[in-house]
Amino acid sequence: FRVLPAVRTDDPSQGSTLASMSAARTNLTSVHVQITREVLGEGDFRVAFRGTYVGGTRNQQRPQIAACKCFKPQHARLENEYFAIDYKIADVVIWAAEAWNGDSDPDLTILVSRGSLHRDRGVTYLVEPFIRDFTKFTSNNGWLADPYEEPMVEVMEAFSHFSYDLSHGALLVCDLQGRYRDERRFSHRRRADRTRFELTDPAICSRARSYGPTDLGEKGIDSFFANHVCSGYCDASWLRPARPQSWFRGGTRATSMLSSAYTSQLRLTVTQTTAVFRPPVRSAYGAIDEDQGDY
Repeated sequence: FRVLPAVRTDDPSQGSTLASMSAARTNLTSVHVQITREVLGEGDFRVAFRGTYVGGTRNQQRPQIAACKCFKPQHARLENEYFAIDYKIADVVIWAAEAWNGDSDPDLTILVSRGSLHRDRGVTYLVEPFIRDFTKFTSNNGWLADPYEEPMVEVMEAFSHFSYDLSHGALLVCDLQGRYRDERRFSHRRRADRTRFELTDPAICSRARSYGPTDLGEKGIDSFFANHVCSGYCDASWLRPARPQSWFRGGTRATSMLSSAYTSQLRLTVTQTTAVFRPPVRSAYGAIDEDQGDY
């Protein structure tokens, strides 16, 4: 399989530098993968097939499973834009996770998947390490998991809030999904790097709406804070919008996508710091698609 070049950012203000990616969960030295037709998960837009690493560090002792994600043919219109921006999103989220990891309890360490693009029979796949016991914590439209059903969502909400403060209100890391790998029950053989969050496919909502089809702009930021209640994982000094409101009524766990072809329905204020919908958001919402699955 041919490995495609990664789209990366070297601007520390926009994401993690290539020299320091301690919060990245990558394919390591495994650059080849055998893709099967076994479906690991499926959403409205994308499907994830089971793969097996061939060679490299993820094929030592026993081959590890890879999640090989591709767009369904009928949704290929989103593929180029999504894959082009995926590395930019991952690097910014890794940048935020590294800052979070430096200040938080080691048991709350966050790792973010940063896969690679592979081509097989004319199809582009995003290949990354498989995450078991998958959980959806938050979406990009303001939906948050019930903390009574998923207690660790409070940590994920705090991480989103932290990213907003870290970026001085310019962006919000959201659509957080993956698992909390809790190894504390094995205290007799516990290692510090075992208990952690492992996340994949995050999104970013930004005021400039510069992070692709899952970036819902200021409306996504507002919708998160309209539903977010700070917990003990948050800091009272962190920034938050003054009067947030929920713009996506009845928001679900699905990931909302708005193609940049509809950016004409967004306009920036004179100061170029906030983005608002034009015409009213109800009309723009008709252009938003939602991926109902976890992949």
